[in-house]
Amino acid sequence: MALHSFLGMEIGVPNPSDLAAAYGQIGLVGDQDRWGTRDRPDQIRIVEAPYRQLRSMRIGCENEGDLLALRQRLTSLGVEAEELPGQVSCLDPSGHWRIVVEVAAPSSLSGSPSRVHNRPGERGRIATRADVVTEPTPRPPRRLGHVVLGSPDPLGTAKFFLEGIGFRMSDQVAGLLTFMRCSSDHHNLLIQPAPVPYLNHYAFEYDDIDAVGAAASRYLEGQEDRHVVGLGRHVIGSNVFWYVNDPCGTMVEFFSDMDDIPEDAAWEPRVDWEISRFSSWGPKEPPHHFAFPPDLEAIGRAQEGEGR
Repeated sequence: MALHSFLGMEIGVPNPSDLAAAYGQIGLVGDQDRWGTRDRPDQIRIVEAPYRQLRSMRIGCENEGDLLALRQRLTSLGVEAEELPGQVSCLDPSGHWRIVVEVAAPSSLSGSPSRVHNRPGERGRIATRADVVTEPTPRPPRRLGHVVLGSPDPLGTAKFFLEGIGFRMSDQVAGLLTFMRCSSDHHNLLIQPAPVPYLNHYAFEYDDIDAVGAAASRYLEGQEDRHVVGLGRHVIGSNVFWYVNDPCGTMVEFFSDMDDIPEDAAWEPRVDWEISRFSSWGPKEPPHHFAFPPDLEAIGRAQEGEGR
């Protein structure tokens, strides 16, 4: 396998201190401009920017041979690459996102206590309250898992990531939404249609549905206007979801229990999913601003001012 992990991202926002405070609130570890989790302490870097944006993504590969193959693929697509020791980077065709692929050792997450449940005919928790009820604080995020990007040319952008960077397709919706992976997750990246290139959302993985529900509920206390949609379970990817807005207006997904696709697994991507298959239970349709946030026009004007 060439690509093996989604290492992290750099995000630009007008008010970095507000975003940093929110990261501390949900249980990330870090300080000021660098944040992550206990197992992956440097997954997010925050920089000041005139509007909210994804500035770069970092992807892990196995060795220098993978970088050589990457350079050859980019050359074949006419994409200019920059090279540093152990690293190759380039801009996507829109010129908005820098993709950095670097040699990195695969890393696994540490274990966490499994919750004991009472089920019909199987009682595992006797004379004991559920631990999600007694936990003093919700369990923290375990890692940054994926990002979703909007593109005026969703199929062209997807082709760049698949044929150039080396992502693998997992599923596709009506020729418009492309779910792809650089690890065994069902998706680390989703490309969807949009009038301008922008960051739709990024996602944190949690231990389980209880951890998702408890964390999102705690985050929304006193700021219910940041709720977007959830709790539910997606059809594509199968993951439990709850979407909220961060203080800079970017959606954040709290998720758990996503489909896992090891490199040697027999997985056949479906390319005929219907756009309406949002969830198997929970909200059946997202609100309009899920795909068309209210600041899209402002982002477009800012990009025009930058000459992009």
